[in-house]
Order: sequence, then structure tokens, then C-alpha cells
Amino acid sequence: MSQTYVEKKTKPEEESQGRSGKVILPPQKKRMAERTSSKDLIYGQPVIVAMRWILVASGLLLVLWNPDSLSVMRVQIMVILMLALANFYLHAQLLMKRPVIDQVVYASSAIDLVLVTMLISIGDGYDSRLFVYYFPAIVSFSVVFPTMLTTTYVGSTMAVYGMLCLISGGDPLIIFSRLVMIAAVGFSGNLYLRIERSRREAAIESQEQLLGQIRERQADMA
Repeated sequence: MSQTYVEKKTKPEEESQGRSGKVILPPQKKRMAERTSSKDLIYGQPVIVAMRWILVASGLLLVLWNPDSLSVMRVQIMVILMLALANFYLHAQLLMKRPVIDQVVYASSAIDLVLVTMLISIGDGYDSRLFVYYFPAIVSFSVVFPTMLTTTYVGSTMAVYGMLCLISGGDPLIIFSRLVMIAAVGFSGNLYLRIERSRREAAIESQEQLLGQIRERQADMA
């Protein structure tokens, strides 16, 4: 009777591991994994969507609260709406458990940085406070993308923004401090990614060891 109980109890766990001994993701995660080559993106796509909605909402609030000229405000609102439409697509895919492929997310993240840079250049350049919107944009991909790709994104952003500020006659010391903040946000987000990845790998390894012990005990009882 005890043997039968153990077999019934461990059957779902064996199904989660599979015949080959490899851990199989739950159906929801499995469907998501089949559409993307990055496991980090499977777990990080909600972060991307949430941070982008924060970027859209706060940007729209700031534009309406402290508007520039009417023509500039029209362009700013149009840019923000473009961000909202792109994020609506990603959010819809997430709700349907159908994440987009990595390349689409990479491209959309690059577009985020381009659009934020456009908002800054349309405004006062160095004097524009919209540079803070680089932070949620950088966080949204630094917690998902590989370290090398994150370094490329952050480095490109720092180079473009630094040049834009110098052209508009900014204080080099203040520009440097802003660039350091941008780099720190990217580093912190990518550090979080590596920590979470290590935790997931450790959890999978512990699960494999536990299931192995269960099979060994079943074999001894047989």
C-alpha cells in the first residue's frame, strides 16, 4: 500500500521531469518557451511591459503638466502614443501567453531609446529633464537581455546623450554625473538578471536531485 501511495504521489513529478531526466516546464511556460530562444525573456517580459507603461504614463503626465509650445507638445504626445501602441502589442501577447521572439523585443527596446532621445532633442537638450526616462527604458531590458547586449545598449545611449548635451552647451561635470547614473542603472539591472538566473538554475538542480532520490527509493522498494 505504501508503494502504491509513493507511486501515485510522485507520478506528476515524473511527468514534470520527463523520461529523459530533463526538467520540463509547465504547459504555460512551455508554450512561451517554444516562441522564444531566451529563457530570461520568458520570465522578464512582464517587467518590460510594466516599465514601459510607467514610461508612457509618466511621460504623458509630464508633457501635459508642463507643456512647451503647442507644436512641440504635439510631437511629444505623438511619440508617447507610439510607445503606448508598441507596448500594447507586447502586453496583448503576454496576456495570450504568446511572447514575441527575442529580436522583436530587442528592436522595440532600441526604439524606446531612440524615441526618448527624440523627446530630449525636441526639448531643451541638456536642460531637458526628460533624460530620467532613460532609466525605465534601460531597466526594462537590462533585467532580461544578456550582459554583452545590455552593455551595447547602455554604451550607445551614453554616447548619444553625452554628445547631445555637449552640443547644446551643457556643463561637462553634470553631464558626466548623468552618464554615471545611466551606467549604474544598467549595471544594477543586469546584476539582478544574473542573480535571478543563478537562483533558477539552483532550483532546477535541486529539483533534479530530489526527483533522482525519489526514483532511487522507488527502485529499492520495488
